[in-house]
Amino acid sequence: MKKILFSIFLFVFTIVDIHALELNSEHVVLYNLNDNQIVYELNKDEQTSIASLTKIMTTLVAIEHITNYDEKVVIQNDMFVGLKEANAAVIGLRHNQIVTYNDLLYGMFLASGADATRAIAISLAGSEEKFVDWMNEKAKDLRLEHTHFVNTVGLDNNDHYSTVNEVATLLKEALENEKFKEIFMTETYTFSNQSITVSSTFKKTAKNMNLPYDFILGAKTGYTNQAGRCLASIAYDETNQIMYLLVTTNADSSPKHILDAVNLYHYYFNHYKYYPLVKTGDTVITLPTQYSKIKEVTFYAPKDITKYLDHEVSKEEVVLEYIGETIIHSNTKIGTKLGVVNVKYNNELIETIDIILTTSVPFSLFVFIQVNKVYFLIGLALLLLFCFIVIRTIKRQKNKKKRL
Repeated sequence: MKKILFSIFLFVFTIVDIHALELNSEHVVLYNLNDNQIVYELNKDEQTSIASLTKIMTTLVAIEHITNYDEKVVIQNDMFVGLKEANAAVIGLRHNQIVTYNDLLYGMFLASGADATRAIAISLAGSEEKFVDWMNEKAKDLRLEHTHFVNTVGLDNNDHYSTVNEVATLLKEALENEKFKEIFMTETYTFSNQSITVSSTFKKTAKNMNLPYDFILGAKTGYTNQAGRCLASIAYDETNQIMYLLVTTNADSSPKHILDAVNLYHYYFNHYKYYPLVKTGDTVITLPTQYSKIKEVTFYAPKDITKYLDHEVSKEEVVLEYIGETIIHSNTKIGTKLGVVNVKYNNELIETIDIILTTSVPFSLFVFIQVNKVYFLIGLALLLLFCFIVIRTIKRQKNKKKRL
């Protein structure tokens, strides 16, 4: 019955206008990754606790320091100090258990195991404190000016914070790493010695609550008292071929952070897509020539130029602004850049098309004479007059010599 109620709620929630969409999360940022543009935001730059979203950084830094994923790690009890008292989630690692770095990466990220997180940090850096220094150095390298870490797990601390927008920046960077991307998009993983199987906390919750999630390719959940329910995820709109990235924090209970994600994604899937401003082969500019049998040269759009919108394109708002040569001189070399066409929509520059000559424009004497016939006739008359004067002068000189 509970699952049915959630399904009904989800259906009703996804058909409302985006401005009326009441999200439970207090901090939200949604990116269209095709354009790397923010399409929805709520308190995106406000400092917030991020709970286990911290492990995005922990995992990325670990990957950058691991030289062999199959290298063995021996688990020690001192790796778990304080985790039980902090009520941190664990996957059940035991003293003297032998695992690999690969096992720890998946145990840390998929199941958000604090024991796996501590184990990998101490094994790589010698101490959690040293590993945290690496994390803060990475944050500085990425110019995350409002992000600071004091632990690898994401436990509440007033000096451990970020913003949803900086977490999004971090996640975009992390997804450039193939190993991280592989882990991020994995649903379940079994340790190399078959001792433990871990599953994505996000997909487990979504499945248990009968929430749709197939379009969400990967996710990381988080929860602490200060951070509330958190979620970082990517989703693919297959119909419109758009990739999205969403980060939320401070939802008050589970699965409201997942409902926020599902409803935001569904809204944008159903209402936004790329509409063509200019289609491949459309005429973008026609330029006249000078002194050539080819009167003009037409230039065409080399590709579709589109705009991400929630409505059809208003043709009146599409402007093709040409800047460059206004005439093509004869014998201009093929490959010459004549100018550019700025494609604008609603006064916003969308894309620039280079106007490059790809056809020969040969000089024509006949066209030259035809275009300049008045000047040609005047010149011819002056030339004939000059010739007449010269000939007459020569004759006079000859006649004068005969008299002498």
